[in-house]
Amino acid sequence: MRVMISAGETSGDLHGAYLVKEAKRLAPEMEFFGLGGDEMLNEGVTLTAHLKDTAVMGLTEVLTSLWRIAKINLKLRRLLRAEKPAALVLIDSPDFNFPLARQAYKLNIPVIYYICPQIWAWRPGRLNFLAKYCARRAVILPFEKDFYEDRGVAADFVGHPVLDRLAPLSQIAARRELGLDLRNPYLAILPGSRAKIAKTLLPLALKAAEILIGKIPRLNFLLPRAQSLEPALLIKLLRSASPEVAQRLKVFEGHSPQVLAAANAALLASGTAAVEGALAGVPMVVAYKVSSLSYFLAKKLVKVPFIAIPNLLLGRMAIPELIQDKATPPLMAENLYGFLTEGSKRNQITQDLKAVTAKLGTPGAAARVVALIQEEINKAKGLKAERLAL
Repeated sequence: MRVMISAGETSGDLHGAYLVKEAKRLAPEMEFFGLGGDEMLNEGVTLTAHLKDTAVMGLTEVLTSLWRIAKINLKLRRLLRAEKPAALVLIDSPDFNFPLARQAYKLNIPVIYYICPQIWAWRPGRLNFLAKYCARRAVILPFEKDFYEDRGVAADFVGHPVLDRLAPLSQIAARRELGLDLRNPYLAILPGSRAKIAKTLLPLALKAAEILIGKIPRLNFLLPRAQSLEPALLIKLLRSASPEVAQRLKVFEGHSPQVLAAANAALLASGTAAVEGALAGVPMVVAYKVSSLSYFLAKKLVKVPFIAIPNLLLGRMAIPELIQDKATPPLMAENLYGFLTEGSKRNQITQDLKAVTAKLGTPGAAARVVALIQEEINKAKGLKAERLAL
């Protein structure tokens, strides 16, 4: 039974890989192919395109990659027509995945959207698209289900997928696993999985690191490289680090959950990393900076008060968000210093992160989505059988 899957970003690749892993256990007859990354490839997905060719962020940044992305999308739509899979599973990335959903709908292929676009934050008109073209809408945040159903559209709250793949890990255990000194303080730096964001944030983060060394002489730094961030680009960006920072910085290939668990604090781009950090209980600062035009347009379109998921879940600014002009090395260092040292600020954020974890649901998101896929495939088979009987 062939199932097409499309995940156009690093976080989606991780969630897709765990979904496929659960499908092997619960529905081994399913064979997956489509768009993903190395994680999905390692789980046996036949990749017809790789996510490194589609991962971009920012409204204006997308423009420079439109032709390349359009060619990949066309290739997948042609595959839908040729293969006619039993189902299509879409993971986030609405700009890329919506044309696939429309194509599948025309072919009577059930569409299961896992990690639906954040229509509660911006572009709420997409709700009509999701209602028409998707058989099931699997949402991962508790307030999303209410948002959909208050507007007359069914949704399945499956819990956050990060809970599936992250086992609790103590700071000592994480440091031992990564070969780190148990006594030194560490700051984790996660500049994002997209080149455009990393190019902007990482040089700023390295300058903040230099400021922090002056206040915390024994401070060291950890940086997990996302698979979609090219090693050559990372090496180039790290050249801007001062000698003091460079000699204290250790780069890992992936292992972001372990890095976060090992750290005393973290500086990261917005996204799934903020949820991983909350589960690790590591105090964090979120930074976000895009082109001036992208930011101007986002300000007009985005309808939520925060960009970090933990803040949205708590309904208040628990995690500092340094956005655009506030994403400066001095402000990064100032906010991180309070988290790297013992005191009321660190104690408060620790309690807040426990509250965030409690709101994320229970493990088993991938298994629940596999069940949704099976249900929709069986429904489609039943409809086809009815048509043949007429």
